[in-house]
Amino acid sequence: MTLTSDQENLSLIAPELPEILVRRYRLLRKIYYSAPVGRRSLAAYFQVGERVLRREIDILREQRLVAVEPRGITLTEAGESLVTSIPPSLKSFLGLTVLEEKLVKLLRVKDVIVVPGNLENDPIVLWEMGRAAARILRECLKPGIVLAVSGGTSCAALADMLSEAPAPSDITVVPARGGLGEEVDYQANTIAARVAQKLKANYRLLHLPDFLSQEALKMLLREKKIKEILDLINSACILVHGIGTAEEMARRRGAAPEVMEMLREKGAVGEVFGCFYNSRGEIIEHVPSLGLYLEDLGNRVENVIVVAGGRKKAGAIVAVVGNHPRDYLVLDEGAAKKIMELYGETGVNF
Repeated sequence: MTLTSDQENLSLIAPELPEILVRRYRLLRKIYYSAPVGRRSLAAYFQVGERVLRREIDILREQRLVAVEPRGITLTEAGESLVTSIPPSLKSFLGLTVLEEKLVKLLRVKDVIVVPGNLENDPIVLWEMGRAAARILRECLKPGIVLAVSGGTSCAALADMLSEAPAPSDITVVPARGGLGEEVDYQANTIAARVAQKLKANYRLLHLPDFLSQEALKMLLREKKIKEILDLINSACILVHGIGTAEEMARRRGAAPEVMEMLREKGAVGEVFGCFYNSRGEIIEHVPSLGLYLEDLGNRVENVIVVAGGRKKAGAIVAVVGNHPRDYLVLDEGAAKKIMELYGETGVNF
């Protein structure tokens, strides 16, 4: 963690301060998503004794950040404000501001949001990533635009965390691509419909079977309704997409053992829209489908928002974002620090 001189002085006086900050922030965040929640449940979640947990809760209650009631522990308005909008001073002390600045330069992204924590250790981090991405999306919306969203758990988290409030008028939400073998809850069609519902917007879906041949896709392109939706997708002003690791996505789509071996031999590390990328950002294999490709975007899409987390995705994020610069990148602290490792950057404490 890179610290300012003031932070270094504070750390000399109280070296345990960063650890305490992280611990209490995580506790507040867990209460936010689970309230009302009991001490025993919190102690089990954080794997600490109830006495230790009670002491932390008492401190937070004294600071008027939590309320302890018979039905369980909840956040006060002040506590909720802390969780939903991390103060810049806290982000700075945790080293996240420096991390964001470094990633902006390394990956050539307009803006990077690093969410505290590691997705692989704490599932709540995914919701936080979704909330951060939803906030960016709201800021980008304009009347009359088309918004395209991809499938996956990260985009599903955005849909879950998006507040139910009308967006600017006449917005249409579409899936970025046709069927690509995801579970129903994580399919682009499902997520597009959920996002549209939250925004009180229009939506159009692209219903396609998985694993179509090139010949079948060409036939579908002759269908008027399919072509209309594809034209809408290709006119998108905003695109939200996730990034998968090559091996995991190939396995989820039922790739044969020989295909898995081929991807490993060719150095596949990341996957977006059914395209598998090596570390240089080159496509080495793709699953036939209809819709957007990263290579086709050019300057047509005004805002591209990428949401991806977990240390295991660091290589995939670098391959895709580092070689195809995006506007916004939302990731967790675990992935951010692993990316810094891959770049050999110093000044970050892992």
